[in-house]
Amino acid sequence: MYYTIKDLNQMNPTTAKKIAKEQGTRRQWHPTYDEIPNKPKCSTPGCSNRRTVMDYHWTSGKPVYRPICSPCHEAVTVDNYRTKTGVTWVKTIGDVVAHKAGFSNSVDYLNTKHPYRQYRKDHCENTDSRLGYRCTTTILWTGQLDVHHVDQDPTNNKPENLVTLCKCCHAYAHKDQPQTPGRKYYAML
Repeated sequence: MYYTIKDLNQMNPTTAKKIAKEQGTRRQWHPTYDEIPNKPKCSTPGCSNRRTVMDYHWTSGKPVYRPICSPCHEAVTVDNYRTKTGVTWVKTIGDVVAHKAGFSNSVDYLNTKHPYRQYRKDHCENTDSRLGYRCTTTILWTGQLDVHHVDQDPTNNKPENLVTLCKCCHAYAHKDQPQTPGRKYYAML
């Protein structure tokens, strides 16, 4: 059975999208979030934020709203997850994702997605005095650690070129070296 645009516009967004794709109906133009006038308000009592657009109807182009705004959605999601699992350190949706992936914090989870932070150790490697002095920094969390590129080439992410240093040792390692263009510069090439 073939459905007309008018038929598809009457359907819920998920069904309309599925059928439209199956029969080759192209997606309708839709406005950007900022171009939508009179966005409805969040349904959470006391919240005056605007609702979040989750998607746009495939054939009508009309926005499909979440019943609540993004901050309320995050708060509800985190609260529900904490209640369900009993995990107390979860405070953001990023923490929920990290915990579901088996991590005890979101920083460690995000480091596994980074091209070289996945090689970062949990301690400063300058405890062997490789920089001319022995590091005595007490590492309280992994955010105090950086990955240093030994050859100063930020595109060379081979494990043998990477050393974990605390922020103090990393700054010291670069003190006598001219400023390099950095990985953002190399990414543009």
